[in-house]
Amino acid sequence: MIYNVQTQVLIGTVLGGSSLLKPPKGINYYLSMRGQDKNWILYKMSEMSDIFKDLKFHKYGTTYRCNSSCNSMVTEIYYKLYKDGKRKINMEILNVLTDASIAMWFLDSGSKTGRNNKNAYINTTKFGEDGSNIIKQYFCEIGMKCNINHDGIRLKVLFSVEGTEMLFKTIAHRFPLFMCHRL
Repeated sequence: MIYNVQTQVLIGTVLGGSSLLKPPKGINYYLSMRGQDKNWILYKMSEMSDIFKDLKFHKYGTTYRCNSSCNSMVTEIYYKLYKDGKRKINMEILNVLTDASIAMWFLDSGSKTGRNNKNAYINTTKFGEDGSNIIKQYFCEIGMKCNINHDGIRLKVLFSVEGTEMLFKTIAHRFPLFMCHRL
């Protein structure tokens, strides 16, 4: 598979919490996204124009929801990111990530914390303790020092100040202008 920008945005979006689903009688999977920021949803839809032919979404209360078309590329990504119906993570997946996918992942499930918000983090609860350790290993290997933070039952990969600086040097240029406040 060719991992172009659209594919990278899709992978980062799924790592960040969106889901890949298949209709009961369908052959291919589709992407289901939701969020409270309409501009963010529209941005990602436009970045994945091969699977979002129309920029249509629905609003339920304060949440926007949209589904892509069913697509063989989405199906191929499903089999790389899921096992037995659950999201999985491994070095094979992480090693194909680019600045675009890491930016989507951070913007969907990360933020900053610590004194003066100098530490970035990415929520990794959905990957469990083992998955969080794999993610930590990956980021440390590419020079973004981090640790696992336990916040009750929630898990986060928490970057050091230096790791945060390296993370943002790598992904900041992929942020749309309206998301630059997240830096």
